[in-house]
Amino acid sequence: MIKTFSIGGAGSAVAMHLISAGTNATPIVATLAANNGLKTDDRIAVSGITGNTNMNGEWSVDYASATTFALRGSVGNGSYGGTPRCAMIFDKTPLMKGHSAIMLLGGNFVGTLLLEAFQSYAEFAAGDNSLLGSVKAPCVASSYAAITNVNATSASPTTIASSSIVIAATLEAQPFELVLPKYLRVSVSAYTSGSLTGLICA
Repeated sequence: MIKTFSIGGAGSAVAMHLISAGTNATPIVATLAANNGLKTDDRIAVSGITGNTNMNGEWSVDYASATTFALRGSVGNGSYGGTPRCAMIFDKTPLMKGHSAIMLLGGNFVGTLLLEAFQSYAEFAAGDNSLLGSVKAPCVASSYAAITNVNATSASPTTIASSSIVIAATLEAQPFELVLPKYLRVSVSAYTSGSLTGLICA
């Protein structure tokens, strides 16, 4: 059986899973930008929230609407604030850390897609790979000139393991092979025009 996880959607230089609000309630209901593509039982990591700090952590989500999701088991503890970060968690077969997967993109986007890989929640929350030191870029090396991979090594642990993909119309339907990290944060790092959505499939 094929499983999918949406990488989200964007039409500007923003995070593909963009959190904009969270209720002070039980459970906390997070608001995400349209075209996020999340569904019940997807797993996400959240960091950078102030005030309603109980939003920070690892969550399974329950779909409430196209833009709102309950963080299962959460309890609000204040007013939402801060600069949120959101990542997909790959800890359920077949979308599991270390497994191969395919990323499919759609839209009319022209710009650069950035995939950042982390192997622990602490690394994801800090936005670097310094705790583990050696983390590989998520894209499998290929002949596509559009892909630039950067690995974090023990010699340069503060370098974020990442894959930058320059997207144009010719690559919209091109599948990209990934080796899944535990946490994957996807954003648009440079934007020219159009919009982009995508799925990770395994």
